[in-house]
Formats: sequence, C-alpha cells, structure tokens
Amino acid sequence: MRVPVLVVLAFLPAAALAEPGEGDCRRESFTAGEPLEAALVRNEGTRLPFVKNAADQEGCPSAAETCRERAYLVPGNGVIAGRSHQGFRCAIYIASNGQARAGWLPAAGLITLPAAHDPDFAGKWRAGPEQSMSIRRDGGNWQLDGQATYGAQDPERLRRGAVNIGDVSATVARTGADGPTRLAFTVGDDGTLPYDKGDESACRMRMQLVGPWLVVTDNLRCGGANVTFTGIYRRTP
Repeated sequence: MRVPVLVVLAFLPAAALAEPGEGDCRRESFTAGEPLEAALVRNEGTRLPFVKNAADQEGCPSAAETCRERAYLVPGNGVIAGRSHQGFRCAIYIASNGQARAGWLPAAGLITLPAAHDPDFAGKWRAGPEQSMSIRRDGGNWQLDGQATYGAQDPERLRRGAVNIGDVSATVARTGADGPTRLAFTVGDDGTLPYDKGDESACRMRMQLVGPWLVVTDNLRCGGANVTFTGIYRRTP
C-alpha cells in the first residue's frame, strides 16, 4: 500500500467527541454498529483530496475547489468507508503508526471491496498503545480476550499508581444473528450474553471486521474510569 505524500493526522478517542452532523465526517463517525466497507483509492490521477465538513465551511462538502482540503490520498491507499452524502463518502485513513485522518472523499474516487464470505477474526489486534485484543477459534465460537488501560502512557499517573485498567473475556458464536462480519455481546456475571441482555451496567461491545481492520465500540462500562476498547484495530505479529 502506497503512503500518501501529504495527510493531516488526528488521533482522538471516539468517545470524547460530540456526535457529528449530517454534513460532517469525523473520527467518531466510525462505530461498529454502522455499515462500513473497505475501499481503495482508484488508480486514476495522482491524488484524491479530502473535502471540508459543513461545520468547517458553508456549502461543503461539495466539488467546489474552496471545499478541498490540503490533505489527500494517492492511488492504492486503503480506507474504511462509511455513510454517503451528496456524492461523497465519509472515510478514514489509518496510518501505519495508528494515527488516523477522517473526512469526506469523492465517492467516484473509491473502489469498495466485497466483504469476506468467511471472515477471519483470529489474531492479535491493537488500536493505539493502550488497547489490545486476542481472538482465536474455539470450535464454532470465537474466544476473545482484551486488555485496555487509561493513563499507562502518562509517567505521572504511573508514578502515582493511578492507571485505570479493563479486561474483557467473551465466547461468541462464529455465525451470529448480526452477520458473519459482526459480533455483538454483553459480558455478564453468567458469562457471555446477547448484546441486549444482562445488567445495564454490564460491559457491552460491538465488533465489525472491515477488510484488514477490526472496528470495536463499547459502552464505556468495560473497565475503570475513562477506559474504553473503542477503536480501529490492526493485526500485530
């Protein structure tokens, strides 16, 4: 995969930001409960610029030159593509270091890839320095084990012993009601439950496999204060 010549990156936790408007495409637009697709930038031209949000400039997103961002992708770059709006796709590019750039891209400049018929969740996954997930096959189930922290990268919190932690372990059927590329569950006192079952304070999690990415969204009840597994994960060795 080719690296873009110029791309402005932002690394922000999805849970910390407000819900984007209809004409806005931001990092928090990408949740495991939304329909997402893997896509590639077409091999036409030399670059595909991001386009401004409605909140950033009136009349955007549009094909007008004034709506073009300085950041762009190049042919062959892979993205996660979400909802459509007036000929544009809300998309996010994940750099090799885990940082991300979300924004509108012209839909005509993307080729969407078909979802896997037999998706493979197995592997070791990581989203940033404080979130990891291990998934393996266990008969007809997926066995998931995850760890997340808040403050582990802060030397002062480490010194004070103020790092918050979260652990999750679940056994989920490989062929669930949400489709082969989606997992949804609750971790309760009696083990793994359907997503809408169990106590309101229980850890609930959705996962969606999108090309090489694993999109995870939780309800902020899967660990200590500010701990979340929400993020976009990539496989690690």
